[in-house]
Amino acid sequence: MSETPCRVCGSQDKSLLYNGLIRMGQVGRLSNSPHEVWACNSCSSAWLVGDPVDYDSEEYRHLVDGGADNFYKLHDASQAARMPLVGTDKLRDRVLADIGCGAGAFMDAMRGFAKETVVVEPTRSFHPILKEKGHRVYAYTADAVTQEKGKVDLATCLSVIEHVEDPVQFLKEIRQLLKPGGKLLLGTPNRNDWLLELLPHEFGQFFYRHVHRWYFDDRSFHSLGKLAGFGSVETFFDHRYDLSNFMLWLRDKRPTGNGKITMSPIINSAFREYLIESGRADFLCAWLTV
Repeated sequence: MSETPCRVCGSQDKSLLYNGLIRMGQVGRLSNSPHEVWACNSCSSAWLVGDPVDYDSEEYRHLVDGGADNFYKLHDASQAARMPLVGTDKLRDRVLADIGCGAGAFMDAMRGFAKETVVVEPTRSFHPILKEKGHRVYAYTADAVTQEKGKVDLATCLSVIEHVEDPVQFLKEIRQLLKPGGKLLLGTPNRNDWLLELLPHEFGQFFYRHVHRWYFDDRSFHSLGKLAGFGSVETFFDHRYDLSNFMLWLRDKRPTGNGKITMSPIINSAFREYLIESGRADFLCAWLTV
């Protein structure tokens, strides 16, 4: 049994969640040996045992993106789906910050609405292009706090918190950037994804990753927000894959992406809504308010 206490709440009350091979970078690459994932029974946060690849390293970019130059090719297509999560009506004449922005694909889509934009990105090779786009650029949230404390109306942090070493401290630093009443949109892969329930071994090898330290569910997001000092936490879900992807996972035990089987938009919409309403969608989100 792991002797490590939960690094979110400090509890020793934990359970083994997964023990098996995990994804090493892009799809299709698996570890040579099993890895353990433990879940805290107190705050519901889960963590990978061992030393994952640091988010701020070039090794991370090569594992996940195939190198920094490949970033836009991999991420541009997903930005349109992210925009409704934020809501462009919230951005006009506001200061927007994106934490863990990569090369700025999401901010490229949003900056026309916001009055000012602040970005945090540890991969320094992205900094020149981010500055050229007119963003105020920082490597870490602690660096941003020195100049931007209490200036940000709305911050986004999507698919980042699963990488950081100390998620509570990370959220505390983001909270310091926000104005009174300011909001943070937080998002991460959902640990209650229905495919993980139905295919714990096969989907587990895809879901659990060497680059992800943490795995969260609805309850753990509430715990994180409370420990970080936010006044309120409102969780919700999003689902990014269609019914054909789900069906082919059940048949072939591997990812295929969207649209491989032609189906009525009505069926796909009903499937998506079911997963969102039941909390089994693939992406977990929360609005955290100061």
